[in-house]
Amino acid sequence: MKHDPINDELIVKYLLGDLPDEKQAEVEDRAFKDEQYLRDILAAESDLIDEYVRGELSDSVRRQFESRFLASAERRRKVEFARALASVTPEFAVAAENIRPAIAPPPLRWPSTLADFLRGLTPAAKFSLAAAALLIVIGGSWLVAERLRLRSELSELHAEQQSRERQQQALQQQIAEEQARREDLSAQLQREREQRERSQQLVAELQRELEESATQPSQSAAVSLALWPGITRSGSARPKLVLPQAARRVRIQIGVEPEDEYQSFRAELRDARGDPIWTQDSLSARRVRAGRAVILNLPASALKAGEYELVLRGVTREGTTEDVGYHYFDVLKK
Repeated sequence: MKHDPINDELIVKYLLGDLPDEKQAEVEDRAFKDEQYLRDILAAESDLIDEYVRGELSDSVRRQFESRFLASAERRRKVEFARALASVTPEFAVAAENIRPAIAPPPLRWPSTLADFLRGLTPAAKFSLAAAALLIVIGGSWLVAERLRLRSELSELHAEQQSRERQQQALQQQIAEEQARREDLSAQLQREREQRERSQQLVAELQRELEESATQPSQSAAVSLALWPGITRSGSARPKLVLPQAARRVRIQIGVEPEDEYQSFRAELRDARGDPIWTQDSLSARRVRAGRAVILNLPASALKAGEYELVLRGVTREGTTEDVGYHYFDVLKK
């Protein structure tokens, strides 16, 4: 496997805790996603421990190793294991050198050669070999457990990162909802402000009209008369319209039945002789407190003292007219 010197240097700095927090997080994220990168980290860690045990580290690196790397109990156990393995290995090498024969034996198959080799070992060499094998088995098991632990830690870090991302997304959504709520409230306040301004303008106009009507009462004086179905020609039952001298307009409210549905209405006012004195077309019925009525407006100067007949006709959709009602009233002058 080819090693990248820059990558190896970065991993060593990571193991010695000599990287900024950002870089530390990047290395851990990459190790979680890339299995080969995780193996590189474990290999670099083993090499760093071996160099420390053999005394091959520089003074500055050794100080960092002892102050930062050995802060973990698991790493301290790794160093102790490496020291024990290093102390056993030289004894095994010396024992193997002592039992080397002066004359090379003929080639044999490796099972028998291995058996002969083991039988030829001294008790001290056998003990050293057994200890080395035991350490290798223990070390292999420990490396597997350490790898699983690192995987678990990386998995927890990844889960924590995902949790932080979810919390950040929830916070951003909450901020967006709050912003939308503020915009809605602002729009509602703007509508209420515009409505209040329109109301103030309407109040001002009404106030102005009231002031004008107070200064010119004679020009705005009007009288009203209500005519409803059922009124006969009888003089005692006929309504009376009293016109003062200040009256300028007459408003006659002509009641209609609910079933009188027409496109429009036509009103014709006649005097006692039956001559028409006022006619108005295209009138419509509107709702009033007593029901439905057609409103007829005419100048007060058109009426003299006397008896009057008002004929109301309905105009159908086809344009024909139908009699709706005949109403009678008297006009009195003050």
